[in-house]
Amino acid sequence: MTAGKADTGDEMNDLTPGTTVVVFDCFGTIITERRPMPGPDDFTRAVAEVLALDRKLADEVVTEVFTTLYTALVDKAALQPATRDVLDTTLRSRGVVRPAEDLDRALWRALGCEDDDRYALCEPAADAMRRTAGAGHTVRLLSNCYLPGGLMRRLLTRLRVPEVYERAHFTADGGPKKPDPRAFELITAGPFGRRIMVGDSDDNDLTPARRLGWEVVPVDPARPDFGELYALLFRDAPEIRSVQRNTR
Repeated sequence: MTAGKADTGDEMNDLTPGTTVVVFDCFGTIITERRPMPGPDDFTRAVAEVLALDRKLADEVVTEVFTTLYTALVDKAALQPATRDVLDTTLRSRGVVRPAEDLDRALWRALGCEDDDRYALCEPAADAMRRTAGAGHTVRLLSNCYLPGGLMRRLLTRLRVPEVYERAHFTADGGPKKPDPRAFELITAGPFGRRIMVGDSDDNDLTPARRLGWEVVPVDPARPDFGELYALLFRDAPEIRSVQRNTR
């Protein structure tokens, strides 16, 4: 997108399309989780079946993978290791080598993506993405996840998430994760005068964005309402005020 004039803070309603970037969280915002994420037993079963491992070895592998990922998760400043790399390294340390395609199949199953009813698209969020992009603003995604980027895009496509996002940062590919400010800075790289975070987690989405000076839109997964986003983007547009009334 072509960047317009930067927002000086004096004329927030007079932004040229393209100067605003709106970052959407994925799980809990765009994607509704109908059931909790599979646990270690489910993960072990999937790894054993897909990678043709005996249960004892699969259990050892899963324990080490979970420990590595969890250690990085609890340290908010730590970079998240790439999930596929952790699984591959753990297997190789035990003399087991599997192609990347098999590792992806194991992760896809282990994280519940074969269950058609586990994840669903939040339709109000999808509509918000389309309206934001349609107005000329930049849409990007920021997700703390365990699915590698290719699998995340596959899941988003299956759920029919609008393909209006210009860029995404999926932490399972490795790198900074929320609430690390580096993750927010990475996903909003560019000449933007205004940054808006849309998410359901105060700790991971909203508070760190506020600290960086962003505007934020909280989302309740049980009652998703994007009226606050429309108010920020289209304060003076009567047609958007009508949308706000109709979506409450």
